[in-house]
Amino acid sequence: MESIRRERFGDFSVLHREASGEGRVAVHFAHATGFNAETYRELLSALDPSLDVYAMDARGHGMSEATADPKKLRSWVQYRKDLEAFVDTLSRPTVLAGHSMGATVSMELAAARPDLVQGLVLIDPVIVPPRHIPMLAVARTFGLAGRLIPISQAAARRRMEFPSRQAAVENYVGKGPFRTWPREWIEAYVEGGTVDTEHGTVRLSCDRVWESASFSSASINPYRDLKKLQCPITLIAREHDGPPFTRASRDAFMECQPGTRLLILEEATHFMTMEHPEIARAEIERMAQTARSELG
Repeated sequence: MESIRRERFGDFSVLHREASGEGRVAVHFAHATGFNAETYRELLSALDPSLDVYAMDARGHGMSEATADPKKLRSWVQYRKDLEAFVDTLSRPTVLAGHSMGATVSMELAAARPDLVQGLVLIDPVIVPPRHIPMLAVARTFGLAGRLIPISQAAARRRMEFPSRQAAVENYVGKGPFRTWPREWIEAYVEGGTVDTEHGTVRLSCDRVWESASFSSASINPYRDLKKLQCPITLIAREHDGPPFTRASRDAFMECQPGTRLLILEEATHFMTMEHPEIARAEIERMAQTARSELG
């Protein structure tokens, strides 16, 4: 089986595992806010070898070098356009999978360019409940959205520098959002999301100001795009009720797309991809098989 290698797409860094054999189906996995493609290496490596697997570091994340000015980030449209530009080069309908922000941006691309997308696997996407949309729209108008999103404020205070990558890993193990992550996932996150400094230390490549701006500029009303989707959809959600994808969001999603294959994980947090990678793997492979059948 081919190993994963890092490639360049203009200013963007892309992980790629070439498929074995013929009749290849392309799969792209989009990472969550603040993370990077390398974080999901365990999942990507385990996917069926017949799949042509890609994972791009989003603007301002990982090893991508595209300009990331937080003062100009007003929505996730730029993320969607970046992903569209890459997927368009694959020259064949592709299965898009993603976690959190990556799921939402993948969904928005499928709505904008149905010709590019053969299927969607969405893992706990960032979708606000319908009743919160008016309040967030007003807050966005007056530049106050960040104050209503605690995770945006937390990101703005994130520690950026560590003595070494090993020190960064030890700092995260068992703590905060990383408390349920297997160690190898944390090591992959650090490997793909840090750069060396001239002082001999390492620094997170996703600047905390950019990460904070990304959280506060999340799509306010993705339901318009959701209603446009034409491809098969698998939605993986958690039973626990809380942002970024609440039960109300889930109910609204299913109302818009009642044909969606819905999996609800009772014992999972928002980081279910790290906690249950076998489920994500099975659903991506299942969607890819559906795509292969439809493509003949």
